[in-house]
Amino acid sequence: MIWDLFWTFFKLGFVSFGGGYAMIPLIEHEVLQHGWMTAIEFTDAVTMAGMAPGSVAMNSAVYVGFAASGWIGSAAASIGIVLPSIILMFLVATLFYRMYHNHWVQAALDGMKPAVMALIAYAAFNMAVHSGLLNGYARYTWFSIGIFAVMLFALIRWKLHPIAVILLSGIAGIILYV
Repeated sequence: MIWDLFWTFFKLGFVSFGGGYAMIPLIEHEVLQHGWMTAIEFTDAVTMAGMAPGSVAMNSAVYVGFAASGWIGSAAASIGIVLPSIILMFLVATLFYRMYHNHWVQAALDGMKPAVMALIAYAAFNMAVHSGLLNGYARYTWFSIGIFAVMLFALIRWKLHPIAVILLSGIAGIILYV
């Protein structure tokens, strides 16, 4: 189990590009395939990972590892997810700035940007489905949609800080759901 956690997150760390939220669909696939969590538990884990300081991918690895095998599982998943980044960044940093202005490199980066946006959109959609928001199973669905809409508006219009959005959403949840 410990080796599976390490190896799974190690592979995810090597093949996942675009940051933590872009990695969520890949992490979810592996977590569900191994049976470490249910889809609903994973959605809750991503919610907690997004609210905690640090990378969503790293926080998710800590949470999944702990759920699967306690503290040792958490350490194995954490080391697994971060080790590829250390290896790749060391290698890339030595070459990247020499090749950054190459038109092939720029073309590849331009091609990856839409894929990363699609992965992030998929993660958001999948979280909405698993939370019951899109299929009417969420408690007070319209309140949830309202919180989402108000917070999205606040982010776009007033450039509200993400911590403020999290705190205000939590307060709204307490007011509406308690």
